[in-house]
Amino acid sequence: MSEQQTADADTTSLGREPKVIKRYANRKLYDTVESRYVTLEEIAEMVKAGTEVRVVDNRTKEDLTSVTLAQIIFEEEKKTSKMSLRTLKDLIRHGGERAQQFVEEAQADLRDKVHTLIPRVQATGDRAKDLVAASQEAVSQFQRRVDERVRTAMDGVANIPELRKDLQALNARLDDLERRLKDLDG
Repeated sequence: MSEQQTADADTTSLGREPKVIKRYANRKLYDTVESRYVTLEEIAEMVKAGTEVRVVDNRTKEDLTSVTLAQIIFEEEKKTSKMSLRTLKDLIRHGGERAQQFVEEAQADLRDKVHTLIPRVQATGDRAKDLVAASQEAVSQFQRRVDERVRTAMDGVANIPELRKDLQALNARLDDLERRLKDLDG
């Protein structure tokens, strides 16, 4: 990719000019926006934060962005060894093509997984809704049965004064009948 193509790709990817880092003959890196020297680690942090960065040779104006980013990957790999040996060999054999293919395959794989998960999540959500609805119905039925039993019990309790009154009236009639029987026998 030519220097101009790289600059155009960086500018259009987020619609803003990239931060220009100048690389001097002594390999020092100078941030032209913040007017200070920066390290590879700081450039890595800028990239991780989403900042567009363009590294240029101060003397020749040659675009060194890909070389610098590759150097950052190399330095990070030395520290953490995250890439498999096969991936590293493929990068050497096939260069940037393999890296681009790897990223595209990873994106496609991730997209497929997301498309697979979305219906499963929706189905799980639907089942959860059905379960909640069934639980609510069961609680409602239980509440109706409890209410009926409470009403029946309350009706029974409410009738107690009437029953006492009826009992007293029956007792009074029985007493009256007993007296009459005694009077007839007597």
